[in-house]
Amino acid sequence: MVGSEMLKGINVLDLSNLLPGPMCSLLLAELGADVIKVESPSGDPMRYFENVNGKNPYFAALNRNKKSISLNLKADEGKKIFMALAKDADVIIEGFRPGKVDALGIGYKAVKKINPGIVYCSITGYGQKGAYRNKAGHDLNYASLSGMLDAMFQKPIVAGVQVPDTSSALVSAFAIVASLLSRQKSGRGCYIDVAVLDTALFVIGIHMAYRSVSENIDTVLSGSKPCYSIYKTKDGEFVSLGAIEKKFWVNFCSAIGREELIGRQFDSSREIAIEMQAVFKSKKVKEWMEISRRHDFCCEPVKKMGSLAKDSHFKGRKMLEEVDGISLVKMPVEFSSHKKIACVRHPKLGENAKGLLKKMGYSKSKIMELQSRGVII
Repeated sequence: MVGSEMLKGINVLDLSNLLPGPMCSLLLAELGADVIKVESPSGDPMRYFENVNGKNPYFAALNRNKKSISLNLKADEGKKIFMALAKDADVIIEGFRPGKVDALGIGYKAVKKINPGIVYCSITGYGQKGAYRNKAGHDLNYASLSGMLDAMFQKPIVAGVQVPDTSSALVSAFAIVASLLSRQKSGRGCYIDVAVLDTALFVIGIHMAYRSVSENIDTVLSGSKPCYSIYKTKDGEFVSLGAIEKKFWVNFCSAIGREELIGRQFDSSREIAIEMQAVFKSKKVKEWMEISRRHDFCCEPVKKMGSLAKDSHFKGRKMLEEVDGISLVKMPVEFSSHKKIACVRHPKLGENAKGLLKKMGYSKSKIMELQSRGVII
């Protein structure tokens, strides 16, 4: 089975913008679903976010292997076109604030009337109910409100990686596929309510469990113990030491000839922190990698992203593909019956509108009329 056959025949309409929804539909597209990105006349804001030399790498990374149609959903004809597409869809993804799609007349209840089997997924910052439901927010806000920043750093900082957003995309894709599987048995679709904030809380679930029984924030996973931390090396680079299990810590201490440190694996004193820093500054990264290879104690270099395209591991697993000069990261799963599909460049705004409308029975003159009135572009 090739990649394009795994979810072949599943039609997805993606109304979402920015990161969570588009990443969710990207995962479905990577499995072979036919994804139509439904954009406003101005397009997904991510199209214009931090463009470099005329290229939009963020948008390209999230929207490959999709089609695009631009609809003015405030216009009756735009709404009519969307509902015609929705009638034959299997999945709809949206990321508006609660109540917006209902106000437009394209919410779950409206679509369900014409398509009872629809799987309709709303991905919002705070969910469809709850005290925060109407608030605006972004990834940093969700990381803040969920306690994630408290779990990750002793002093809150901007992490630089959108953990809540990406996690919600993964959870949403999982929920959608589970709902499609359930529909095969019951014949019924369903409505899925995903809150990015809830997902962020789920991600730090083990930390919440720990804090419920202890006020101690000085844990192994916080980086405060010598066996699990980041260290600077002789050549000014950094390595990560992850010797949590006793055997790995023993291997490390033996490798550096410091058996007296074996009993201090979880000592968070300043004394041993300074000592460990001095140990790692005594050798270059390459030396530490060779020592770790020989003695097996979970030590790895902190790599620069620019070097990953040449990494033999990622090459061997076919994780990266270059399209239009942009490195795209492919779906991080290997299936015995499924080959990863090739990356097709992201669509231009409204690029597939004419083809889709023609397929739906619209004449050339009608399509031109809709364009002239701004219903489509």
